[in-house]
Amino acid sequence: MKKIKGTLTTVEAPQRVKIDTTFRQNKLTYSNYWFLIHIAIIVAIAIISILNYKALPNVIPIKYDLQGHVTSSVPKTYLSVLAINFVQLGIIALMMLVNWSIKTSKQQLTTSNPGQFAAENIQFRRKWSLFTIITGFLLTILFAFIQINMFVPNLFLLTAISFITTVVIVLGVVWLSLTGRQGGGKIRNHQEDHERSKEQPVNDDDYWKLGFIYFNANDPSFTVEKRYGIGWTINFARPLSWVLLLFIIAIVVISRVLSQ
Repeated sequence: MKKIKGTLTTVEAPQRVKIDTTFRQNKLTYSNYWFLIHIAIIVAIAIISILNYKALPNVIPIKYDLQGHVTSSVPKTYLSVLAINFVQLGIIALMMLVNWSIKTSKQQLTTSNPGQFAAENIQFRRKWSLFTIITGFLLTILFAFIQINMFVPNLFLLTAISFITTVVIVLGVVWLSLTGRQGGGKIRNHQEDHERSKEQPVNDDDYWKLGFIYFNANDPSFTVEKRYGIGWTINFARPLSWVLLLFIIAIVVISRVLSQ
């Protein structure tokens, strides 16, 4: 791609970028306050678990095989009983961060039709924001059933809910990916593609290390749209991005430790 861009006659010409100063005044995402519903469910299940702590056996099964046999168990402690709740809170914190990133990521507009592209970009962000909230809710319900299974074992119901949750989330990702491309708009829009093909591609190769790691100290943006595919990434030139990366790693590690 670099070789192809190098053959363009306007590769060294000044580049124009259009900015919509009213873009941030639009409702780009759904509010993070929706996650209060998720948190309320987590707290309710935690309270129920504490109140019924004495009813649990001294050894708690936490993993089963496909035949319903216990493959892993832990001694009963308040930490082992509430470990799922801490994992849930970590997941919700991560989902809230993703939703915030969708809202604050740098706007990407075309010079040919910035108004239409801005409207499509807003719809794109709102769809993925809603999907993030719904995914967080489904995972909250799934983990709640896992925790309730400690008190009222029902492996068939737990397996069914686990399967349904996974299928719904995967189908949601596939549907959003197939119905809209990165930044919004239809995947097959020949008229728009024809207009955009006349534009000089932004020559920002120096800021994309290995083609997918964005590193631009001159860009104040914390999150940007991925160069290809669907989703967002962070500006690794910003110190806060490394804090975010460590936070995500910490959530994964702590969740893994608590689930042992």
